[in-house]
Amino acid sequence: MDNKPTRIYVLNTGGTLGMVGNPLRAAKSATELLEGIPIPKDIELTLEDFKIRQDSTNLLHSERVIIARQLATNYEKFDAFVVMHGTDSLAETTGAFAMFFKRSLQKPLIVVGAQMTKDEVGSEVSMQLSNTFRIAHSFHKNNAVGVYNVCIGDVWDGSRLKKRAESNFMAFYTPGRNPVARVWPHIHFEEGVRYKDPVLAVQNLHLDTELEKKVGTIRVSADTPPWMLMDMVERGRLKGVILECKGAGQIPNREWTDYDTDTTYSWIDAIAAATKAGIHVGILSPFEDGRVILERYELGALAKEAGAISLESLTPDMADVKFRHAIALWPDDRDRIQEFISTNIIGELLTGIEDRD
Repeated sequence: MDNKPTRIYVLNTGGTLGMVGNPLRAAKSATELLEGIPIPKDIELTLEDFKIRQDSTNLLHSERVIIARQLATNYEKFDAFVVMHGTDSLAETTGAFAMFFKRSLQKPLIVVGAQMTKDEVGSEVSMQLSNTFRIAHSFHKNNAVGVYNVCIGDVWDGSRLKKRAESNFMAFYTPGRNPVARVWPHIHFEEGVRYKDPVLAVQNLHLDTELEKKVGTIRVSADTPPWMLMDMVERGRLKGVILECKGAGQIPNREWTDYDTDTTYSWIDAIAAATKAGIHVGILSPFEDGRVILERYELGALAKEAGAISLESLTPDMADVKFRHAIALWPDDRDRIQEFISTNIIGELLTGIEDRD
């Protein structure tokens, strides 16, 4: 590694860290956000503001695609990338970036947010941004690549990121995984950091941004009426639906009477109807170590027989992105969608193999 400064491209998309007013609204520019922030030596920052600075709750996947393309346009000019972002949908964005770029991303990309605004007393914004630039510089020097989040003193893999707190500064973690690095007086690298692949590094950055728009998520229990899905099937409003299940993939099979249509059916029947109509149904576990194994319990096996697809051990945010991506790539091929979901492309699935004998 030469002694040239690390060139970091910084894109400001909004979020709490740059908000002002009462109620809070996104306003500050990247230049205003970095004013007075301690910046490590040996780095050069290029600052840019996204065309819309907003509360990340409003951020669309189509806008994440635009952000990704903006990063791709600047890819050859810089050594590392930082996206300043709201925390509420930050995990959706890191998941999207990980899936858009996959392993072709051979430079570090850090997505960072904050729980308080820069102007509030006691704000963590200064620490967040300073530590993010330290990590971007260190990762570049040590050939670490991929999508990450910096949260106070921890660095997390963006492909499994999940927000766990609305106010606590330690807002993020990765279910089933430890931090990949620690931001201490010195940067400490842990297991899970991905390093530059010399073969991939000499090839062009590849951007896969196909996403199916018509996908929704429903939390299912025995008290959730199955016409929530059946009505959408009959109206043809969906191309995919994620059902948050119980246990390892159990979906209730109690029958409900729909008095509007004078019919009786269960969630299993609704899955079968959706599958027949060309709507893909993914089953997601809500648990920290959740792995969807549809064959394990009778109710899961019934869901699989009806056409359900296991979303394996994906986090909710990555499940949304990867499922949309799979449906867009293979809209009429359930088996290819399941194969894609079950393939650990960028570290998004929990590792290890279960003995099912």
